[in-house]
Amino acid sequence: MRPLFVCFLFVATVIRATSLPCLAQKPVYDVTVTADGKSLDLNQGISASTKTVELTGQLTPESQQQYPQLKPVVLINKAVFNLIRDTRRVGFINWPQDGSIARLFKEARSGDRFVIQFEDVEVQTKQGTTQKVDGLKLIQISVKP
Repeated sequence: MRPLFVCFLFVATVIRATSLPCLAQKPVYDVTVTADGKSLDLNQGISASTKTVELTGQLTPESQQQYPQLKPVVLINKAVFNLIRDTRRVGFINWPQDGSIARLFKEARSGDRFVIQFEDVEVQTKQGTTQKVDGLKLIQISVKP
């Protein structure tokens, strides 16, 4: 009985040691925010008079190396733009389904911030199949005058 238990313990340890790193690793992506046709520096903030916003995603160089079977472009299917004033959510839109973001920018004031929450993100394999990217990604951008 004892050798069987030791064998089982060994097999369980090997399975755990080899499977956990695979489960923990996920493709990582960066997002570029384009406001009114210009790439935005997230540290400098976004103007309250912005009319259009585009979001594009790309796998990080490390993820491109780690996952050579994936195309580098990340498909952002849904993101939620939250307008935050102090500690309250003043408004939000589902991007790109709700159409123009200009409505949300009309409510924005200097000192507010946008928190963009990415909810539906996919990567595509070089064979053409898509896979969901798990994990919550948030970007915060302050509103400037």
